[in-house]
Amino acid sequence: MRAREATEADAELLLSWRNDPRTRRSSRSTAEVPLAEHTAWLRGVLADGERLLLVVEHDDAPVGTVRFDRRADSWEVSITLAPASRGRGLSGAVLAEGERALRERLDVRVVLAAVHQDNTASAKLFEHAGYAEAAPAVSGFRQLRKTLS
Repeated sequence: MRAREATEADAELLLSWRNDPRTRRSSRSTAEVPLAEHTAWLRGVLADGERLLLVVEHDDAPVGTVRFDRRADSWEVSITLAPASRGRGLSGAVLAEGERALRERLDVRVVLAAVHQDNTASAKLFEHAGYAEAAPAVSGFRQLRKTLS
């Protein structure tokens, strides 16, 4: 696994993962996103020093993305696995590589995850990775927290 920072050249790939029906069901915003809107969002993320968007590759092929957004005293993680990569046991390694890259680039120690209460696969992923309940669920999303070593 290798994490690299996303670029504008990743726009269509990331959009196809974002608009996948299974991904949308677990997202805060479930609507399909048009290319122009996604491209504007991606440019904003890439220019924002309070966000880090990584594409994680396995055997030189993109298999997922991990995004970290700065919050008051921590960073919130969001992970998307490429639809073709699901069911291959890669999600834990994708998350771990994202966390490694975050620590390396920004020396971050506390990470939060907001997991849709119906997304048992994501809940298991984060719990297995050492995330624990941080606060009561908000708007249907569980709040999990991890201190990185």
